[in-house]
Amino acid sequence: MIEIMDKIVRALFAVLKAVLTVVLVGMVVILAAHIIFRFVLNNSLTWSEELLKILLVWFGLLSVSVLAARREHVAIVVFKDHMPKKVSNVLSKVTQFITVVICLVIIYIGVQYMLEAGFRPTPALRIPYGYAYAAIPVAFFFITIFEFRNLVADLTGKGNYAAIEKPEEDLTGGKEVKLD
Repeated sequence: MIEIMDKIVRALFAVLKAVLTVVLVGMVVILAAHIIFRFVLNNSLTWSEELLKILLVWFGLLSVSVLAARREHVAIVVFKDHMPKKVSNVLSKVTQFITVVICLVIIYIGVQYMLEAGFRPTPALRIPYGYAYAAIPVAFFFITIFEFRNLVADLTGKGNYAAIEKPEEDLTGGKEVKLD
């Protein structure tokens, strides 16, 4: 079962990376256009700030999904490091379960926000606010899938620690950074 889940997670992760790449490139292009129009041409774009805000929210929330897939989310491990191994393992599984439940609740709330915003148009772009609020349930859908996979892997003891491994080289040059 974990092998099937890992295939699904890898496919979703590939889609997520592609979407994040497009959103990031779009943000850079729009920001460059905004700067050129405002400071070089003295003719501000009326829609660029609004779109950048929406894209930034989408980018931020979808980026959290990447962290969930790789199990790289922020954690305070000082207590976990000082607990007995069995207690630490049980608490990790309980925490993982609570995370999945909270993600499902956030999806529900996000859908409510999205429906409440409905088709009321944004001031400059005239697109429905619901599209902006859709970032919440969409991002937490991905997070739920990734965290559920992690929970199943923890409970069964099968599969890798994370379905998506960290790249060999990252911003730290492949070295783990510890903050003291």
